[in-house]
Amino acid sequence: MGPIRNWLDLPPRERWLLCKTAVLLAAVRGALWVFPYSFTRQFVTRASRRSARLADRPVDVRKIAWAVDTASHRVPLTAHCLTQALAAQILLTRRGYPAKIHFGVLRESKAELMAHAWVEVEGTVVIGGADVDERYIKLDP
Repeated sequence: MGPIRNWLDLPPRERWLLCKTAVLLAAVRGALWVFPYSFTRQFVTRASRRSARLADRPVDVRKIAWAVDTASHRVPLTAHCLTQALAAQILLTRRGYPAKIHFGVLRESKAELMAHAWVEVEGTVVIGGADVDERYIKLDP
């Protein structure tokens, strides 16, 4: 099956979630390109305010993670972990989930510094890989 057929086979609610996620990923990526991280972080904080309207229509955490992962492969230049983590934090916190972004560096990197960002909800990694605790040294407290 091709991507168009897969798209058409999705329920309308999932198609809408993918569209919103793709636009959000592009906006976050654009903000990271144009503005300093501190400004982008403020944008994400403001955009992450809980929405009673969205919280009343819950979306499973795994479905949001799926939407971020799927859309990040379709939107040009948005695949890196920081863009995904920031977008996921917005989508999750607006729906009332306590999403937290973490940063870390690769434990075994001898040649160069390799950084990574991921999102946890109540201690469970939802964006950024399940093995981050073994592979990365967490930089935030």
